[in-house]
Parts: sequence; C-alpha cells; structure tokens
Amino acid sequence: MHKMNFGVVLQGGPFTPSWEDMKEIALKADELGFHSIWVSDHFMHPFPVQGKPEFYCHEAWTLMSALAVLTEHVKLGFHVLIPTFRGPAILAKMAATLDIISEGRLIMSLGAGWFKREYDAFGFPWEEHDDRIDRLEEAILIMKALWTEKTASFHGKYYYIKDAIMEPKPIQKPHPPIWVGGNSPKTMELSAKLANGWYSRPITPEKAKESIDFIKKNRKNGKMDFAVTLSDLPFDRQDQMAEIILKYAEAGVTCITITFPGIEEMKKFADNILSTI
Repeated sequence: MHKMNFGVVLQGGPFTPSWEDMKEIALKADELGFHSIWVSDHFMHPFPVQGKPEFYCHEAWTLMSALAVLTEHVKLGFHVLIPTFRGPAILAKMAATLDIISEGRLIMSLGAGWFKREYDAFGFPWEEHDDRIDRLEEAILIMKALWTEKTASFHGKYYYIKDAIMEPKPIQKPHPPIWVGGNSPKTMELSAKLANGWYSRPITPEKAKESIDFIKKNRKNGKMDFAVTLSDLPFDRQDQMAEIILKYAEAGVTCITITFPGIEEMKKFADNILSTI
C-alpha cells in the first residue's frame, strides 16, 4: 500500500463558495501540501448550496486558469469536465495551454455528463447513457491525437478533425493524465481502456474495491490512479477519519478528494493525516 494523495474540492456537491473564498482555500491547500485542487464543471450547479441562489456556480476552466497562476505546487483537476460543453478539439487546445501555464500540473479528468436539466437549458444535445459514453470515448481519442501527433485526423460518429495541428503541445508527456469519472460498468470499461485514472462519486470502501477490481480486470497494461470524492467525513474526530481513509487505501484507492467545511478543518487534516497516510 503506497502513500495516499489528498485533494481539496473548491466547487462541487453542496459546496460552491465565492471567488474570494475559493482563492483563499486554494492558496491554503497549496501551502499545506495537498496533492491537488478540484472544481466541478457545471453551468448550473445541480445541488442546493446554503446561502447561494439556485444553480449558483463558476465556470470551471476560467477558475482553473486563474488558480494555475496563483498556486505553485498543487495539481489542477476537474470532477469532471464534460467535452460536450466545449468540443474535444477546443478542449484539447485549452488543456495544452493550461498545462503550459501551470508548468505541467493539469489532470485532465473527464466525464459523460448526467444533469439533463443543464443540457436542455444551455442547448447541448442530450443522449442516452451509452451514446454519451461513446461520445466521450471519441473525445478522448481526438484529444490524445492532437496532443501527440504532428498532424491529427479523426472521423467518428460524433466528432471529426482533419489535418489538425496543435502547437505548442502540453508539457506533460505523452500528454496530461486522463482520468475518467463515473460509476457505470460502461464508464469503468472506458476508464480501463483509455485512461490513466478513474474518478468515483462518493462510495463505500467495499464498493470502491469492487469497482477497482473490475477496472483492473478489464485493463491490459499500465498503472492507474483510483480516486474517490468524499464530503461526509467526521471532521471533528480525526482518529475516526483516519480509520475511514485507511479502509479506502486498503481497497486500492490512491487519491481522495475532500470537501472541507472550512480552512480550520483543512489545517487539522494536514497536521494529523496528510503526512501519515
């Protein structure tokens, strides 16, 4: 069992603070030695947030571009980016630029989307689950081609590019790590097939082990990261929290992203858990 990585969720689930608060949290996460910071990719936040208007959230890529300049060490992740919102070719170009700006700190975490209300509101095509996963697969193939090939072409059911040249390339080679988020069997199969990591919604350690074993069984070669996001932790009981996290580590989870109630809880976590697990 190797050392667990811990990320801080800045926007996601029942949490989406103001820009000023988000900036403060990100800078403190960087200072305390957390592995990464994470923001959800929504135009309408799907969960109620206390003290905020309904659907309140910030655009994910704009946030990360600003935070990439303000921070120095933390990796930059999304849970998760939806290629349908921007198109894979444009997203690949954005990612290459952000990887350069951040000096190679980008984690390209992607998903197929699930919030139909948001798709309908902003005019994005809504498809059945399997079609959304197939669309995501094509998007990943296009991004990989643009990041690694001198001239890239791809003709699929959903997307195409022709003789596309992307310069400059990302700093990370062969490309920024790709994580696929989602818990359906088809999503996990795609993660095993094309990704460097898998990112899960909140699940139990037992379910995490079952899912990780499934992905490993379907993967041909190469190491992967296995991440789970959590928000409902006993922040007032550090010993209990450590026991819970150890169960995820034993299940094979390599990264946990956490929604902290506040900066004081982050500090306590850093003092008691961050350097020991």
